[in-house]
Amino acid sequence: MFLLRELPDQECMQRLVTRYPDMEPEALRTIMGLLRTAADVTQGFETFLSKHGLSHGRFAIMMFLNRSPETPVNQTQLAEAYGVAKATITGLIDGLERDTLVERLPDPTDRRASLVRLTPGGQAFLEGFLPNHFRGVAELMSGLDSYDRAEFARLLGLIRQGMDRVVCKAPGACACDGPAADQSPVSPARQVTNGVSPIS
Repeated sequence: MFLLRELPDQECMQRLVTRYPDMEPEALRTIMGLLRTAADVTQGFETFLSKHGLSHGRFAIMMFLNRSPETPVNQTQLAEAYGVAKATITGLIDGLERDTLVERLPDPTDRRASLVRLTPGGQAFLEGFLPNHFRGVAELMSGLDSYDRAEFARLLGLIRQGMDRVVCKAPGACACDGPAADQSPVSPARQVTNGVSPIS
């Protein structure tokens, strides 16, 4: 994502308001700050994960499988859980399988499909890796107390609702548009190109 390192100052915002009367400076600055922070956090996680041979996508799959390590999961279920194409999941699993972190198993209900689960080596890797990862998450959020975190989660929920409203205004993007009702589009807030948040 291509983002400014510094937000526009008050003078710049005022010039924009003069040109675009519908613009709300506080709304723009807030969303720009959110995107900037999200990009920095994402980059920080990417750097941390890469030191351990992982990407967001690879780690996200392992975390999903780690919810019930002994229970194989259908690849289609993984794709649906993260809102990505099945081909994306397949590519990530191919790499994890080569590294012996996950294994594929035949699906007893569908000969054309396969199931995937963590290998013992994958489980051992996570057991050694996750404590440090979670300490990092705790440190990242240490500036917020319990009330702040609950309020932050509430505010993020309101922003997601706003995103849904914006997306729904696009022609053919919402169930209220009739012909597109059966397409069940994925909100841009949930679309992923290479995985999802590694905290999942």
